[in-house]
Formats: sequence, C-alpha cells, structure tokens
Amino acid sequence: MYNALEINDLFFKWENKESFKLKITKLEIENKKKIVIFGKSGSGKSTLLNLISGILSPLKGSLNINNIDITKLSQKKKDEFRANNIGVIFQQFNILDYISPLQNILLPCFFTKFKKYDKLYFYDRAFNLAQKIDINKNILLQNNSKNLSVGQKQRIAILRAIINKPFLILADEATSALDDKNKKDFINLLMNLCDEEKVTLLMVSHDTSLKKNFDDFINLEKILIRNENIN
Repeated sequence: MYNALEINDLFFKWENKESFKLKITKLEIENKKKIVIFGKSGSGKSTLLNLISGILSPLKGSLNINNIDITKLSQKKKDEFRANNIGVIFQQFNILDYISPLQNILLPCFFTKFKKYDKLYFYDRAFNLAQKIDINKNILLQNNSKNLSVGQKQRIAILRAIINKPFLILADEATSALDDKNKKDFINLLMNLCDEEKVTLLMVSHDTSLKKNFDDFINLEKILIRNENIN
C-alpha cells in the first residue's frame, strides 16, 4: 500500500514571528489509514493542516499528496487540487445558517465537478449518504440550517467533507466543542464513512482519548523533535 501523504524537509515560519517555527524532516501516512495527531494549543496543528491543504506555503520542503507535490503548484492549481482532492471538517463545523442543509452539503461541488450535466448525481449522492447516517430528506430540504441540532450539524459537516469523493479528509479539532455522547457519535459516523468511501483521514486534536478510535496516532511535538514516521 502506498502513502497518501509524504512530507520531506518541511520548514515554515510566520513572517515577523520568530517564536513560531514548524520543521518536519519526514512524515508519511499510508493510504486509507485514519491518523490523529495530538498537540497542545499553539503547537502548530492548524498550521500543519493549512500547509497540507495548500492554503499556506512552506519556505522549503516537499509535500506530496497522492504523488503530487503541491509545493510546486501555482496558487490557482493548489486551489483546484484542494477542491478536487481534499475534504475539510472545521472545529465549529461552519454550517451556514442562511442556506439549507442540502446546500451546505453541496457547497464544495460548486468549486469542482458541479456542472449542469452531473448536477443530479451530486443531489442523489447527498440524499443517499444522508440516509446512511439517519438524516431524512425533509431535514435536508429545510429552508435554512439555523435550527439544526448539534448532532445534525456534525452529520452535515461530515457529508460536506465527503460529498466530492475526496482523496484525503482533514479534520481540525472537530470534536473539541462536543460533549461525550456527541463526540462518540461523530467519531463513529466519520470512521464508518471513511471506511466505506475508502478515504484517508488526518485529524488534529488535543484530546488524547481519541487515539483508541484511529489506526495510529502521533504527538506533534515528537514529529518536530524526533521526526518520526507514521506507517
């Protein structure tokens, strides 16, 4: 099995902020694995995800996703690559209240393959995926999303990340605002869908209790110090 993600000699620092530097000699994540990286607040977890997604650019090093070194792409090509290959789950889910749950799910499609000729395919896919995680059609077709429960929002966030058939899903502290029950439900749903869709998952978190749910885990500070591999 080949690696979904390979990082080599990566170095990043914020301009005018000498106190923060991110340096990773080597990091490898195997295809279709579910990995969680732990780190304290301010350790660089979100920065690392932004580098992997191409939102930020390192000062040096290579970052290969599905054998594509995104550091060599133009910003426009990075944006295209991210839209077509990476799903993102945000810390607060970032569900837009003023549009329907279905429109929230379909948002990534407007940046990629959501063309007139295959529009119906993505609508059908959204309904089919929603049914698998117990969201009925009436909920998806509500006029807006402001009255969704926490559990419904977490499901919509998962579906939005996976709707475009991404190669890699990045989750940034996606359980930090959830109570124990909602956290357990969220993790179970996410794991099951990643298995079914054969997607590689990389989550960053400060919650070390999550490690039992993943194929492997690593401490970010140890990556920075000892440059460990994940296999």
